[in-house]
Amino acid sequence: MPLNVSRFKKLPELVKVMSLLTSLSLLVYLGTIKFRPPGMSVIWFTIGCSIVFDICTIAVLLKEYDVSVMAIRMLPYAAIECVGSILGLIFYVISMAISISSEEVTDDFGFMVVAVICFISALIHVSNLVVNIRRWNNGSHHLNPSGVYEYSNYGSEA
Repeated sequence: MPLNVSRFKKLPELVKVMSLLTSLSLLVYLGTIKFRPPGMSVIWFTIGCSIVFDICTIAVLLKEYDVSVMAIRMLPYAAIECVGSILGLIFYVISMAISISSEEVTDDFGFMVVAVICFISALIHVSNLVVNIRRWNNGSHHLNPSGVYEYSNYGSEA
């Protein structure tokens, strides 16, 4: 099966590429800051997990496994994306707060730039969450079409 690169020209899949690029820019910029206050390991953990999750989801989208294979125990791909987006959102907001407090302690403007990039990444995860919640809701009503699995109640008189 050839890789479908043309998917990433449209908005829902373009969000994953934007998320990967902001995580990589955050990685590069955070590496240039000399002073390392406590709590920086949370930001590094957030960046690392976000990069790994983005690369995995981009690989799934490239191979088009999201439409052909149910991922884990009949969970649709959109549900897994929702969980990843929620976790990314939470960790990026925490990283933003740590960056702002580190900037207040060190008076280094670099932490404010890191906080802005964390905010942009959190917005990207919010938009990804909204898109995938809509996909999940649109696909979930097809799992039980009306009238297919309707049985009478054992206590009713049919």
